[in-house]
Amino acid sequence: MHDRVAELAGLRAELAICKNGPRESRRDTAGQVQEQIDRVRGELDAEAGELEKRAEQLLADGQDGAAGTAREEARAIREALDGDGESDSPKRAGKKTAAAAKPPQTR
Repeated sequence: MHDRVAELAGLRAELAICKNGPRESRRDTAGQVQEQIDRVRGELDAEAGELEKRAEQLLADGQDGAAGTAREEARAIREALDGDGESDSPKRAGKKTAAAAKPPQTR
């Protein structure tokens, strides 16, 4: 699952570069990259569906813990599919660190 999610993120970034990058020659490959994105999204969607079915079956069998695990995995896949949407530009986020506390004042 994690490999496909990472592959999807990489393909989305590559598509953004193809569409918005400085090389005109890369724009020709955008269709091929989009096909790969559709393939990976289909595989992930099918995997999430199978996990949801498995969770329902496990819940019916009284295996709540295993059902919860399967449901969480399916939810993680769905979030990866829907989380960042179909953006046209790569994410550019800065560091997310907390600011250091101010030192005490001395006289």
